[in-house]
Amino acid sequence: MKRSNAFTLIELLVVIAVIAVLLAILMPALGKAKNLAQGIACKGNLKNYVFAVSMYLDDNDGKFCNPGQCYFSQMTAYPVESGLSSYIHLRWCNGNIDLKSHPEYGGSLFRYLADAKAFICPTYKTVAVRNSEDHFYVADAANLKKYEPWYNYTMNAYLGSPNDEIKKTAVKKVFEVKQPATTFSFCEESALVDTAYNVSGLNDTYMIPGNDSMIQSWMSAAGNNPWNIEPGPGTSPTFYDVVAGYHNAPSGNLLLGRGNCAFLDGHVDALARAETFPYAYPRK
Repeated sequence: MKRSNAFTLIELLVVIAVIAVLLAILMPALGKAKNLAQGIACKGNLKNYVFAVSMYLDDNDGKFCNPGQCYFSQMTAYPVESGLSSYIHLRWCNGNIDLKSHPEYGGSLFRYLADAKAFICPTYKTVAVRNSEDHFYVADAANLKKYEPWYNYTMNAYLGSPNDEIKKTAVKKVFEVKQPATTFSFCEESALVDTAYNVSGLNDTYMIPGNDSMIQSWMSAAGNNPWNIEPGPGTSPTFYDVVAGYHNAPSGNLLLGRGNCAFLDGHVDALARAETFPYAYPRK
């Protein structure tokens, strides 16, 4: 009798099993390749910030812009932000003030960034979820009319800030930074809260590990060596903000990987959250 060309049930099961095995082998590799590609894209985005900061400094006698207004022209609420009590802390995900669509809100640095392809890491878009643990977001997110994460790169608050809270730590001009190769201007700030390490997730344009009094106590405990200061449980300090940890994160823990940073000497590199303070501190 002539044999049919159709697969038997056993043959189909074997084929399905082989495909399942191949997928199990390939998926981790594909995931790593995707993460690598997104990390490269993110570093490319931050390279634009390197150029923007450099051009701004050249045009302003080496003086840094106010980190609180690096993106936006004002720190008070725009009319479109009516109904939001924590409007500044929701600007990162407020689609109604996305500067690509609304350049009229742009601040002192924005015109130098206007040609940037993106203000947000592609990986960040997958981790910026509505149920963020950031307390500012939790308190006011229900009043947000258009949720749209559109930026996650925040400026080092110790560069150019007029805030009295960090008057002794902040520097006004680039020549005051003694080690530009180990001082970042912009970084990927963590969107997640780990209460032993940081009290805020991404919530504004202002990346600040701690204020002057906090820093004084940290330095005293660390023998005045900023490289010995890192956040953590126990006797280690808790920071306001830390560098993100979702690039190359082990076992899917989005706190324990690394975040990309743009440095004042022109290079872009990735840091762990434990490295946040010494690379933000400009008075090394």
